[in-house]
Amino acid sequence: MVSAEEDIQYLILIVRKDEEIQNKKKFLKNAPARIGRVDSEISRMDSQFAENSAAVAALEAENRKLLGKVKEQNENITKKKALLTQIRENKEYKAMKHEIEFLENQVDEEEERILVIMDQMVVRVKDLEEIKKKIANEKGALLEEKRKLEEETARDMEILRKLEEEKSKILPNLSGRVQRLYERIKEAKGDSGVANLTGDVCQGCHSRVPPQKAHEIRRNDSIIMCEVCGRILVFYEDAPSS
Repeated sequence: MVSAEEDIQYLILIVRKDEEIQNKKKFLKNAPARIGRVDSEISRMDSQFAENSAAVAALEAENRKLLGKVKEQNENITKKKALLTQIRENKEYKAMKHEIEFLENQVDEEEERILVIMDQMVVRVKDLEEIKKKIANEKGALLEEKRKLEEETARDMEILRKLEEEKSKILPNLSGRVQRLYERIKEAKGDSGVANLTGDVCQGCHSRVPPQKAHEIRRNDSIIMCEVCGRILVFYEDAPSS
C-alpha cells in the first residue's frame, strides 16, 4: 500500500513534469505566431521588391513605346513638311498644316510624359536599390531565425512527448484515491492537479496559505489541498529541472 509520504513524493515528481510540460506548451503555442511574424516580414520585403520591379518594368515599357511613337511621328512630320512645300491649293495646304500642328502637339505631350516617366523611374529605381540592400542585409537573418524557430519547435515537441510519457509512468505509482483526485483536479484546471508551495504562496493560483497550514504542507506527509484553487499542495525547495 502506498503511504501518504510516498504519494507526496510522486506528486512532487508529477508537478515538476507538469511545470516543464506547461513551459513547453507555452513556447509551442507562441511559436506559430513568432514564425508567422518572420514570414510576414519576408513576404513584405518580397512584395515590395516585386511591386517596385513591376513598376520599373512598366515604366520602361511605356517609355520605349512612347519613344518609338515620337520617333515615328517626327518622321511623319518631316515627310508632311516636305510635302507642304509642294502643295499649291490653299485648302489642302491649310489641312496639311493643321495635321502637322496636331502631330507636333501630340509629340509635345508624349515628350512631357517621357520626362515624367524618367523622373518616376529615378524614384522607383532608387526604392528598388534600397529594397535590394535591405533584402541582402536582413532576409538571410530572417530566414535563419525562422529555421531556428522551426528546429526549436520540432525539438520541443519531442521533449514534450517524452515529458508526457515520463509523467504517464509516474501516475500509476500513486495510490488509487490520490490518482483519481489528481486527475479530477487536472481536468478541472486544465494544467495540473498539484502545485508547489513557495514561501506561503500556492504556485497554482498564487494565493496565500495560512501559516499553520503552510507548516503542515512543508512536512510532506499528508494530502492537503489549496482552499482557493483546490489543487493538492506539496513542498520542494529546488527548482524544477528543465
